[in-house]
Amino acid sequence: MPRPASYQRDQILRRAIGVFWRRGYRGSSVKDLVAATHLQPGSLYAAFDNKRSLFHAAVECYFHDVLALQQRILRGEGTPLERLGRFFHHLCRECEQDDEARGCLLVNALLEAPEDHELSDRLQAMFAEFEAEFVRVLEAARDSGELPVDSDPRAGARFLLTGMYGLRVCQKVGAGNGHARAVAERLIEALR
Repeated sequence: MPRPASYQRDQILRRAIGVFWRRGYRGSSVKDLVAATHLQPGSLYAAFDNKRSLFHAAVECYFHDVLALQQRILRGEGTPLERLGRFFHHLCRECEQDDEARGCLLVNALLEAPEDHELSDRLQAMFAEFEAEFVRVLEAARDSGELPVDSDPRAGARFLLTGMYGLRVCQKVGAGNGHARAVAERLIEALR
């Protein structure tokens, strides 16, 4: 059977993301994925080979969505620290709207499948791309005088990345909405 067209593949991946995000890799059965994607098991396997391949593709799709959002906000209008504040404000809104306490699919995947070395390596590369975006905006903040001239953008970026995923873990364990906003404000303030 031929692989689905790219727009169909995108729809299938987005539906699979929903299943994996709510149930995790281990908790998602092929029956769940078939129901969500509206594909028969044979078609699902023809398109993605197996559940693991579908999971990897779903994680990749999710990553590209998050990276595009991060880039759009961090490369947008305003001063570098205003853009950082806007990005973390957006994360807080996502946390507040996540009634299912799903957290972040990337962090969930890393914590759930540490024995999947291929996935772990790819996730580390994804996190490095997020970090690089933070480095760019922190360099701009330093160059514009918003941050001290001796500030270290790479160390600041690692700090922000840790905070970004810390917020998502707190969200997953059910920390209150005010918690996320307080942490986000402290992250930006600590950079100054």
